[in-house]
Amino acid sequence: MAWIRSLVISTPPPPSPTLPEQWRDIQWGKDYKEKDLQFVKDYHLNDDEQLRVLLYGPTGSGKSSFFNSVDSALQGRITGRALPDAISRESLTTKV
Repeated sequence: MAWIRSLVISTPPPPSPTLPEQWRDIQWGKDYKEKDLQFVKDYHLNDDEQLRVLLYGPTGSGKSSFFNSVDSALQGRITGRALPDAISRESLTTKV
């Protein structure tokens, strides 16, 4: 018995009414990357300031990997400050 599969050709969905147009114009390219990276490297907090970042997501979603990628980019070498735990599926970081 031969099975015939039909292809359904449909029109793409209309654009989302929430974001009908691009909300931010991001300049891509090596010149922009170097300029933005230098801005982050040169940024310094005042003595009475603290920088806090919250990465929220389920276990195994890449929070530690994201942090390590940013840290590696800023250090100019591969780092592994935030240890992921993909084997036990338990969080190594503080739960809120």
